[in-house]
Amino acid sequence: MANVFFKKIDYETLLKNPDEVLKGIEVSGIADDFKKDQFTALKLHFGEKGNKSFIHPNFLLPLVKFLKKRQTRPFLFETNTLYHGQRANTISHMNLAYNHGFGKLNLPIIIGDGIKGNDYTEVQIDKKHFSTCYLAQTLKDVDYLLVLSHLTGHMLTGFGAAIKNLGMGCASRRGKLAQHCQVTPFIHDKRCTACGLCKDNCPAMAIKKRESACFIVKDKCLGCAQCISVCPSGAVDIIWSEEYGLIGEKLVEYAYAVTRKVKCAYVNFCLYITKECDCMNKEEKGFIKDIGVLFSRDPVAIDKASMDLAQKEENKDVFLEIHPKIEYSHHLQYAQEIGLGSLEYKLIEI
Repeated sequence: MANVFFKKIDYETLLKNPDEVLKGIEVSGIADDFKKDQFTALKLHFGEKGNKSFIHPNFLLPLVKFLKKRQTRPFLFETNTLYHGQRANTISHMNLAYNHGFGKLNLPIIIGDGIKGNDYTEVQIDKKHFSTCYLAQTLKDVDYLLVLSHLTGHMLTGFGAAIKNLGMGCASRRGKLAQHCQVTPFIHDKRCTACGLCKDNCPAMAIKKRESACFIVKDKCLGCAQCISVCPSGAVDIIWSEEYGLIGEKLVEYAYAVTRKVKCAYVNFCLYITKECDCMNKEEKGFIKDIGVLFSRDPVAIDKASMDLAQKEENKDVFLEIHPKIEYSHHLQYAQEIGLGSLEYKLIEI
């Protein structure tokens, strides 16, 4: 059974009292892991252009000060995206990070998979879907990975938090593509109004427009599911009975590969919780109440605890309600089965 430490707090209160993040890291024992001269990567998401729900850099100021005092070698760590956008290459990605305020942390920003996302290190895992995973090359030199995740909904996995930040967030472009492959949306002709929003927002330019409906060119599709998110008529769909389990399991196997490569700990920010992830290039509103911040050394336990707290707060499974076709519990169970972590946890309020 894993320990998950929980600080009940809302977004605005944490902005005024960011020391609470450092306190949680100290009380949970994670702070004891930080050693002198250790290359310590803070894995987080800088948010896409137009997005405001990413982890606020002010939350991390006391933590960064602490890491420097301990004479670790901290840096901000991310990877480039599979789809086109401000985070598709290192140059625009770093500019976006600075524009979103992360420069105030006064830490190096390292995009770990190279300028175009093609630099990787191989990790052997020999699991059901992958024998080899292609992770961001920088991970081969990282001593410790502190995974800072924002709890959100997600159009392909039901929700995103620590496991997604590990599996997708630490993969190279090759690894991201491997996880998305075989997940190809299709468009219902009778529902489609040919408005063209899916075409305009497709990063791979894989959608074509006819007079009466749009259609997807499968050979060009990346499987990123942006089209599902923007379609106003619900015309874009996936055969979920075949795909939800597949992408969830692949994500878990990549997360497992990261933990085989580097020692990790996890902080989940269950604040400003949005229906979709911070990859959306638009401002989203929180759709449930703020819950707090969780701390653990177990990615499965902290994600399960985050979901359980959300369900308790709202008296219903809010993530299943917004993505009813995605049984996210399947990939949590699979994560336990392959040894990524435990679904059993002890919640310790701090």
